[in-house]
Amino acid sequence: MPKVEVNEKLFFNLVGKKYNCDDLFEKKLTHAKAELDEKPNPADPEDQRVIKIELNDTNRPDLWSTGGIARCLREYEGAKHSDYSKFLSSKGNIKDTKDYKIIVDEGLKDIRPFQVAFIISGSGLDEAMFKDIIQTQEKLCWNFGRKRKSIAMGVYRADALKWPLHYVAADPDKESFVALQCDKSMTLRQICNEHPKGKDFGYIIKDFAKYPLIKDDKGEVLSMPPVINSATLGQVEVGDKNVLVELTGTDMESLMLAANIVACDFFDAGYSIQPVKVCHPYETLFGKDVVAPYYFQPTTDARLSAINKKLGCDLKKEDVIAALERMGNSVTSKDKDGDVVFTVSPAPYRNDFLHEVDVIEDVMIGQDIDFFKPESPNDFTIGRLLPITLYSRKVKNIMAGMGYQEMIFNYLGSKKTYIDNMGIDGKDVIEIANPMSENYQFIRPSIIASLFEAESQSGNAVYPHKIFEVGKIAYIEPSENTGTKTIQSLGFLTAANNANFNDAASEVSTLLYYLDHKYEVKEADDPRFIPGRQAAIIVNGKQAGIFGEIHPQVLENWQVTVPCVAGEIDLEYLMATEPKEHNVEAAAPSSKQPSPKQNTSQPKAAAKDEGPKLAENQAEHFNKYIELKVAKILSVENNPQGEKLYIEHMDDGSGTERIVQSGLRDYLKPEELIGQHVIIAANLAPRKMRGVESHGMLLAADYMEDGKEKVELLTAPWAKPGTPVVLEGADPAAEKPAKIDIDKFCKVEIKIQGKTAKIAGISLCADGKPLTTQKSDDCIVE
Repeated sequence: MPKVEVNEKLFFNLVGKKYNCDDLFEKKLTHAKAELDEKPNPADPEDQRVIKIELNDTNRPDLWSTGGIARCLREYEGAKHSDYSKFLSSKGNIKDTKDYKIIVDEGLKDIRPFQVAFIISGSGLDEAMFKDIIQTQEKLCWNFGRKRKSIAMGVYRADALKWPLHYVAADPDKESFVALQCDKSMTLRQICNEHPKGKDFGYIIKDFAKYPLIKDDKGEVLSMPPVINSATLGQVEVGDKNVLVELTGTDMESLMLAANIVACDFFDAGYSIQPVKVCHPYETLFGKDVVAPYYFQPTTDARLSAINKKLGCDLKKEDVIAALERMGNSVTSKDKDGDVVFTVSPAPYRNDFLHEVDVIEDVMIGQDIDFFKPESPNDFTIGRLLPITLYSRKVKNIMAGMGYQEMIFNYLGSKKTYIDNMGIDGKDVIEIANPMSENYQFIRPSIIASLFEAESQSGNAVYPHKIFEVGKIAYIEPSENTGTKTIQSLGFLTAANNANFNDAASEVSTLLYYLDHKYEVKEADDPRFIPGRQAAIIVNGKQAGIFGEIHPQVLENWQVTVPCVAGEIDLEYLMATEPKEHNVEAAAPSSKQPSPKQNTSQPKAAAKDEGPKLAENQAEHFNKYIELKVAKILSVENNPQGEKLYIEHMDDGSGTERIVQSGLRDYLKPEELIGQHVIIAANLAPRKMRGVESHGMLLAADYMEDGKEKVELLTAPWAKPGTPVVLEGADPAAEKPAKIDIDKFCKVEIKIQGKTAKIAGISLCADGKPLTTQKSDDCIVE
């Protein structure tokens, strides 16, 4: 939740009275959905004492400032509402902007299209107000503005500007200026690549052919939003009397709300507000010529009967109006059909009324929580758990019996988490219309993404990792009345060096065996999984879930360095189709419930023997596409960005050193690798792993020793670097493609059988001699 640091002297001046930082003060803060986080240090000078306040509501960005919290407490105590109509435009009442105008370039429409602005004037910014505007800027742009993606705010010395201003799409290699915290002129592209702020925020614009730039009429640069201000016009100081505030972004409504918040804060502090006109060449939510600040909030109706029913009280019309006005709202009422209907106009700095219940919440806070006395219920009811809850508990017990650890995650997350990292198109993912943070922008469509959030942070834990969650997911479903569907789902994930399709199939088979479900599997095509190593779970002719080996690109997106298998199953569908004789409400575990120590690896099930979809003729596929060769490891170093990755420098016989990365740091020491003649997949397309490009893949097998997982390299110590590794009897000189992707490589399965590496029962050889192992046997080479 947002935390705000307020200057004690400024804060109490704005409130209009001083409180002691005791229980009374803490109680007052509850009216602003806030609590005292840290009291000021009495040893500090009076004008430098700081109160730290934590907000408990992300729906009220107007409270993320000294002025916002002070205004809330002041009006709750009965102070008259400020007359914002002096500077606030509205439909049919546009304020005079004098000669203050900004002209927007047509080329920004698909880059960063919208801008609003106004000027703050007064006796000069003192130290406290200067710090507060910087804090407000950071809070609004970081939390409400999704880390500057949808909102970025800049402040400038208005007196130094030549009007009109110009918001343009600039060539990043031709335009240059001196940025803040810099002593030399750099091009826009250089700033994005080299300046600290460019490294933090340049990614927002660097993929566009042109970058946003704000200039005055003399051509002097104000800023490159949303990255950095210029060191000349963009450096506001204490004492400045006229300050331009401008905001750019991709969401016009959010921009205007942020502008209203800042303008109202400074107006309440005694400053005057001069509106500015921004001329867009295209339509916006408020037309082409946009004057800010602007009142745009719709009214919301609430019925007296609904208010009293929800709050369990008997408030009168006058009580409701007084409570709503204490919360900064304007209210009118009318009698209708034996009820009273209140029409609430929120303050210009608020936009959180979406429904009647939001009005009721304001009534409750405005009436004071102490007004509501606890009462014992008059009705006697017997509560019971929902069938899906009982069914979910049974599933959890089965998963725990198979050695899985239960996890619990949020249902909201970011685009990166649910879409980008999982490699899906996102067309069925539900997006929140007006999120307060990009971290809570989407409703999760799958539990697997949540499990990867945990796995990506668990690299130091001993493998294997087996985690699961039973929880809600939601997705767009046009056939539903609401256009969306929410279901109870099971997601599971195993991370281990030997994790493979057969393991996942066995886990699914075990689960459905103990749930008394017959099922089939069919080939699936889900981008999260490796093609041919994934399967859809079919129950009663309908898909109930999916499982398989996670695609390497997804692993790389999450920076997970070990193979993973995962799956997800619709529990509501399973419960709806379970055998009638099964009693889901039984509190005791089923007689078929596995214990944590029980071996559940080989239950009987319809899909037990279904393996991954490999090439129909693996030997032919290998001979045609896959190039293995011998390479000598010359040196080994740790990847500083990958806790489990080695960077191996190799001689592959080509005369050019080859770099290959492997996740062997937990298993082998560098001295156990250096000098080894290993087998590499030589024509795999290069891919970057934790900042370093890897050219190929080192082959190894695993085995158990003293209860611990070990790894054995596949080697050919007799062969020179560059020696081809081929199937017995095949032509070593046969041509192979220069590059293949991982999917084509995974069409074959290299097995250790009788301590010899084979494909489809045919031995792999180097210089005519089969590749053998010392300890590994009856396993798959990866």
